[in-house]
Amino acid sequence: MTVDKEQRTRVLRYKRPALASMGYEHIQKELGDIVEACGDVAWFAGDRDALTAALDGSDEEAHEFMLACGDLSGQAGLLLEQLYEVGEYDTEGTARMYDDCTVALIGNRYDLVGFDTLQEDYFSLTGYDTELAESEAGKRLMRHTKAEMLSTIGQSVGILVAFLDVRQKYDYLQATLDVLRDESGSVLQAVKAINAAYEKAEGVGFQDFRQEVQEFERLLWAVPERMWVE
Repeated sequence: MTVDKEQRTRVLRYKRPALASMGYEHIQKELGDIVEACGDVAWFAGDRDALTAALDGSDEEAHEFMLACGDLSGQAGLLLEQLYEVGEYDTEGTARMYDDCTVALIGNRYDLVGFDTLQEDYFSLTGYDTELAESEAGKRLMRHTKAEMLSTIGQSVGILVAFLDVRQKYDYLQATLDVLRDESGSVLQAVKAINAAYEKAEGVGFQDFRQEVQEFERLLWAVPERMWVE
């Protein structure tokens, strides 16, 4: 019986494992999401009443919250930038070394995922595949010299600790951010939609007959008057 390509790639997912919520690619994506979420606070700051209400009417806490979001955005953005810089010329190799190292060292304590080269995405591994993944990652790590292993382990642990610090700080702020999204989300989405439409209209030289310009004007006319006042 011939095994098709999809099945072959599925059974080989353990060859490229990663921690389920702390793999290299996942970290990059989550850091980007955190930077975006904290950046949204700049929009919410224009509606200070909503921000203060989300913090039980405390102006002082609202100010501290804005500062905390700004600091966290900077910290997450810097770490994300460093991850891209580290792998600027060898992104694949850097990511693989980090994933191999973390899987080999602590993979037995966390859920693992494996990369499917056909689907170009990560999927959960079964118990048997998890054991194979840990073993394969350990073998690849041990092919290096002791000095190289120490360097890889040190870099990987540093990335993981820095990321967990950012995640912990974001978890602390997330409840307030969720309240703000519920209360001011429609305003934020409207502003973002207008900005995107403006860029498209600008791209066609604001010619009245163009659909991009008409859509931009439609969104402007749909904006509630209170938004202009605030």
